[in-house]
Amino acid sequence: MSSVTLANITKRFGNFTAVKDLDLVIEEGEFFTFLGPSGCGKTTTLRMIAGFYYPSEGKVKFNEKDMTTVSPENRNTGMVFQNYALFPHMTVYENVAFGLKVRKKKKAEIKKRVEDVLEKVRLKPFIDRQVSQLSGGQQQRVALARALVIEPDILLLDEPLSNLDARLRDEMRNEILRLQREYGITTIYVTHDQVEALTMSDRIAVFNVGNCQQIGTPTEIYNQPVNDFVAEFIGETNLLDVEWKQDEEEFYSGGLNRRIEVTPPGPETNEGPLKMSIRPEAIQVSETELTGPNVLQERSIWFNLQEKPCIVSSQSMRVKLL
Repeated sequence: MSSVTLANITKRFGNFTAVKDLDLVIEEGEFFTFLGPSGCGKTTTLRMIAGFYYPSEGKVKFNEKDMTTVSPENRNTGMVFQNYALFPHMTVYENVAFGLKVRKKKKAEIKKRVEDVLEKVRLKPFIDRQVSQLSGGQQQRVALARALVIEPDILLLDEPLSNLDARLRDEMRNEILRLQREYGITTIYVTHDQVEALTMSDRIAVFNVGNCQQIGTPTEIYNQPVNDFVAEFIGETNLLDVEWKQDEEEFYSGGLNRRIEVTPPGPETNEGPLKMSIRPEAIQVSETELTGPNVLQERSIWFNLQEKPCIVSSQSMRVKLL
């Protein structure tokens, strides 16, 4: 296993900046997810870790060793691509064994390691089958096995479930997480699917237009978003403009036309325009009268904000985590 440090990483393609001033540390054995919409820079960042791209500025380190300009084959990373990139003319065994053959391992060792990893991904009965004869979920497992059999220090997954149907995607999420826990391998996962990120990750980095907006655990990202982009991108929310009451630091007044008790804002949200984020599941609706600090009445319906609303910035921002 290896830790990964991205130190002040910037990647430009001509005049276009795909990733800007990224600083983060991924710990050994962590399941870390890059989450964001298409074109936000998450796959570019993954490819810089893999060595397919070199950063325009900054350094990539594995266990404090500078790997910035090291070629991909010398980084000991295993990568699963979005389209799996399997060899259709080869069998399952030949696909999984390919990386070991390139590394000139002995035949007996190759056979043992391939059989062991296929047992773990539950594909040993298909060892001699052509990959073109497998289902999408089975092909995805072959791609995982091929990445794991070389015993990489870091496993890189670039939207590996995007080509699967909804039910199979749920099954493969559990399978990937099971294998990651079993191997204890540092894993970096790229997705635009919030459910995948929230259910699988130890920590998440949320990207938008090349900037890392927030880094935190799934609970932190969901309950304490730092700005309106993160609040809206992660789940559903109601965002309302608010006005800060300087003399009553625990209260805001906003589009609800009354004073609301809120979660105190963090240092990231103390400047610029602010918004109030209210999650739908935090609202209790009643036809009978409710009482409490955050009860609102609209005609004959009462609304109780059972959880204090979160205050977020209405401005995107870059964050650094060293």
